[in-house]
Amino acid sequence: MRRYRNKKLSKRPVLPASHEAGPPTPESWWRFAEDDRLKQVAIILVEPSRAENVGAAARAMKTMGIHRLIVVGSDVWRTGKARAMGVGAHDILESVEEYGTLAEAVSTMKAVAVTTARRRKRSKPVFPMEAIAPNILGVGEHGPVGVVFGREEYGLTLSELLLGDWWVTIPINTSYPSLNLAQSVMVVCHELARAARGPMPAYPWNPATNDRRRQVIDHAASTMMKTGLQPRPDLEGYLLAISRMFDRALLEERDVELMHGLFHQMDVFVHKMNKLYGEE
Repeated sequence: MRRYRNKKLSKRPVLPASHEAGPPTPESWWRFAEDDRLKQVAIILVEPSRAENVGAAARAMKTMGIHRLIVVGSDVWRTGKARAMGVGAHDILESVEEYGTLAEAVSTMKAVAVTTARRRKRSKPVFPMEAIAPNILGVGEHGPVGVVFGREEYGLTLSELLLGDWWVTIPINTSYPSLNLAQSVMVVCHELARAARGPMPAYPWNPATNDRRRQVIDHAASTMMKTGLQPRPDLEGYLLAISRMFDRALLEERDVELMHGLFHQMDVFVHKMNKLYGEE
């Protein structure tokens, strides 16, 4: 049975029993105290090409109580256009964290959700954002978590998607499936803020960082290839299959060490066999 925890929640005001008691005041109805779990969330923009989108994204984050913004491979946010669109969120723009690659940006995170608008031939399950938001915040009690947004023109590459523990999307009208970057950030931040006011799954274990868990996947693929396995349909597809299995577990550090030890012993055995039969 799934366990839920309700720590640090901002309580929704109780509505009057009837209209005779009068309506609630607007501020008590739609303004909520900031939730500590939202402080663990980072919004990550990969190579944004329009400064206005970065500024508007920062403004959307600020309105929903999320303050950590990471930009990968772009400096367009430094222009005045970003500040003009980010009214009231200049503090977020002034503290933007910059990284050269997405792998570097998410390396220390406990869990990562990557957004995608396309159905791919090779993919992991793609969840609606509202279904994953409670999980992101649940893991956030153990450390930083992130939500990744791809390029305006073509989103994320498959290798970048593989860095995500969850693939998420925003359900929209299929007759016109188009949201710009800033709009997508707004919807995702709203779902996270809404999830912070309700029950969420408990994660009693502390997941290892993203880079540590990715190292296990790489080690597994390397070991399998040393044994003579031919990855099908190709190496990238094989890595995707392995990541589907490991990402469901959100391995903690002792699990990572155990898996590395297992694959190391397999590496040693393969080395001995190759040496015995003169194949090295």
